Formats: sequence, structure tokens, C-alpha cells
Amino acid sequence: MSSRASTTTARRRLTAPPEDPEAPRFSTLSTPAVSDSLWFASDFVIGAGMVIIQQSTWKIVVVHDGRDRRWFLPKGRKDVGESIEAAALREGYEESGYRAEFLPLYTPSRAPAPGSLVNSTANTEPIFVGTTYFRPRYRGDYGGEYLTFWYVGYIGADAVRAEGTGMSDEQHYVGHLLTVQEALEKLGGVQAHVVDVAWRLFLQTYDTRSRTTRHQTSSERRDSRQMDSGSRGRPA
Repeated sequence: MSSRASTTTARRRLTAPPEDPEAPRFSTLSTPAVSDSLWFASDFVIGAGMVIIQQSTWKIVVVHDGRDRRWFLPKGRKDVGESIEAAALREGYEESGYRAEFLPLYTPSRAPAPGSLVNSTANTEPIFVGTTYFRPRYRGDYGGEYLTFWYVGYIGADAVRAEGTGMSDEQHYVGHLLTVQEALEKLGGVQAHVVDVAWRLFLQTYDTRSRTTRHQTSSERRDSRQMDSGSRGRPA
């Protein structure tokens, strides 16, 4: 291989491939399709992240890195033998200090319900999966793809942030409860999009349940009135 060809190959490894303008388009919430790929174990990382909502305050947990002065959602790599779901909960706790649980939402997930071809119930499946190219980090490394599965979780009204939950290089991370607008402004880019969609799904699920509750309450009142009217017409 010529020196020029070798340099070109090395340069290609330092940048992510450009988006294919001819790639099939998905929903308006997704980027276009990527080409069919196959990555060896050394060339990809599986990670998980969380959008954590406090329903009582309608706020989002966002982490601040006091050293780099950046804001981000809690996320990280899964450990060996760890499920992606467990990784999401662990990373959420380690980086934010808040211990969250998964929040069921009505999403158009393609994961079927057990024994069915579709799923029409609230679920805790990831709402997004993203891929991010990362550059080589040491001699002989070729970089790779970082796959992040994004989940939605919640914390209770009495949740208290724990101190010192992160790794040794994460001790300067602090989880903050921000309004949705504040979170969107602090994050920007892909993570702001994830928060925006997570919040819309949360509102849709909440509104659906509210309408169901209101409908049930209205029906119960109507049935009560009908029973009361009927009892007045019956002899003692």
C-alpha cells in the first residue's frame, strides 16, 4: 500500500461516514436508515441512558459535569453479563444520584406483547436507539460504533439525591431537577430530542389515563343516579 493510500485510510478512520442521501426514510422522529452492517466485538459498545421524570414536579433529571461544565442525560456502557435494562437503571443512579424505576408509556414499540404479534399496552421498552461513531483511542485501535438504548424512568416526590454514587472519575457529576424547557436548553442536539419525545410520550400517556379516569368517574356517577332513581321507584 502506498504512503498516500495509507494516509487516506487513516484519515477515514478519524471521521464518521457521511449520511447517505439515498437512504430510506423512517418516521419524522428518526434519522434515515443505515446500511446493513456487521461489527466485531472490538468495534462496538452497547450502552444505555435514561430520561428520568419526577411526576410530582413535572421536572427532568439532568446531570451537570462541574469539571467540564457540560450538561447531559445519565448514560453509559453496560457491564459484562449485565442486561441493557439493568445498565440503564445503574447508570441513571450512578451519574445522577437518583434511583429511578422504569416508567410505563404508550409507545408504538415493535416489541410484541407475549403471545401476540403487536403491543397495545403501556410498556417500558426503549424509546430510541442511537449510534455514534467514536474515534480510535489508542495505537492499533480502529474506533467503532456506540449503540445507546434510551429508556424513560421516574422518581417519587420524596426522592433525595444520594452523594458519591458515581465512579471515581464521576464524583464531580451532580444531578439536577430542571423544567422541561430548562433541560432542552441545557442539552441541545440529540439528547434534547430524546427528552422532547420522552416528555410528549409521558403527556400522552398521562392524558390518556386522565381521560380514562374521568370517563370511569362519569360512568360511576351515572350508574349511581340510575340506581338511586330506580330505588325510589320501588316499594319499600
